[in-house]
Amino acid sequence: MHLMQIQVQEKKQGEVLCFDLAYQLLKREYQIEGLDFLLNDKKELMHGNQLMTMAKYVQKNHIQLVVSVLKDKLPVGIERYGKVVLTLGQDDKLFKIS
Repeated sequence: MHLMQIQVQEKKQGEVLCFDLAYQLLKREYQIEGLDFLLNDKKELMHGNQLMTMAKYVQKNHIQLVVSVLKDKLPVGIERYGKVVLTLGQDDKLFKIS
């Protein structure tokens, strides 16, 4: 993949997450009913610094964020800002189809 395409995708993932986080804060302020968590994917496209900033922000603002990320794409130290609920591997799959 071309470097410019990677940077654009990384930026888009960050922007999408910012809008989601802003909506959660708006919901709280105006007491709008709805789901109290965010579910995001493709966060491995974001830079490690962005992932660390995201983790600190959601912890500080008490926002539950569920992401699926390849373990080798996580920056060192991010685990102190959240909890790993489920890990899967080649031999440990969530759904087994025969």
